[in-house]
Amino acid sequence: MNSRVTVILPVYNGMPYLQDAVKSVLGQTFAEFTFMIIDDGSTDASAEFLQTLRDPRILVIHQANVGQGAARKMALRSCQTEYVAFMDQDDISLPDRFAKQVEYLDAHSRIVIVGTQIEFLIGSSTQRALSAPTTHEEIDACLLRGRAGICCPSLMFRSTPAKEIDDYPSGMLGEDIAFCLCMSERGRIGNLEGVHLQYRLHSAQTSLAKSGQLIRSNRYAAYCGLCRRSGLQPKTFERFLNNASLFSRLHWNVEAWELIQYRTGRIHIANGRWVRGFIRLALLGVCRPFKAIQRIAQTVRTSFKQSLRVGQRA
Repeated sequence: MNSRVTVILPVYNGMPYLQDAVKSVLGQTFAEFTFMIIDDGSTDASAEFLQTLRDPRILVIHQANVGQGAARKMALRSCQTEYVAFMDQDDISLPDRFAKQVEYLDAHSRIVIVGTQIEFLIGSSTQRALSAPTTHEEIDACLLRGRAGICCPSLMFRSTPAKEIDDYPSGMLGEDIAFCLCMSERGRIGNLEGVHLQYRLHSAQTSLAKSGQLIRSNRYAAYCGLCRRSGLQPKTFERFLNNASLFSRLHWNVEAWELIQYRTGRIHIANGRWVRGFIRLALLGVCRPFKAIQRIAQTVRTSFKQSLRVGQRA
């Protein structure tokens, strides 16, 4: 079978979620893909699990740990397919994700990268995330503010413009926004309107453990993007941080705190700790009351729907 898509999945200590992530890729309705899995120096049972896989579409590469971004860049250089899809080790691609994205890219020649709407997967329950923008202008504006207007694990993109990118950081956080901004400079970007990825929330993920570093790195990626578009030479990351105003630093710390409250709150609610969860979400109102109301309303709706489904099954 000829492959039209290369699916890139970097793995570093991916258990216990790795098995479900791999299964979700192999269960896609669109089957014309090569599945490139990079074992990035795992020290848990990930390598042993990968050795048990027998699907002919799978190519497993074992290497010393270099980080997710560097592993993706290495895999991208060897891709021979028209399209490339990203996948993370703890997420779930819904069965028609690849089919919908290939269909969209085939029909829109100016689009170089397309993501999807997502829902949060917390344990065995799901919660709808806030809707992501769908137009190029809206997504690009989010990225230039250092915000993720497009979910990186949901991406599918054209390999040719992606291979032209060699100047975005791959050894630090913020690389997702940097990559998307570089692609945005080579064509138009978009998000599908439907949910096609379950983004897993758990207490050990990087966005919680290193939220402050993530926010600062995202801001630096946005700053570098603005410099490229203005023909300016960006400062180093260290100089960017050292030259930041007191207000900027305070704002970044607040954003990191908001991220922790929001995701931890949703984890608490999914695990039945409603009071703790809604206290966390309510705390967001100290800084962004309207955004907090929107997030709480979204959480209530999805939690209520989940309770109805559980009741119906019972």
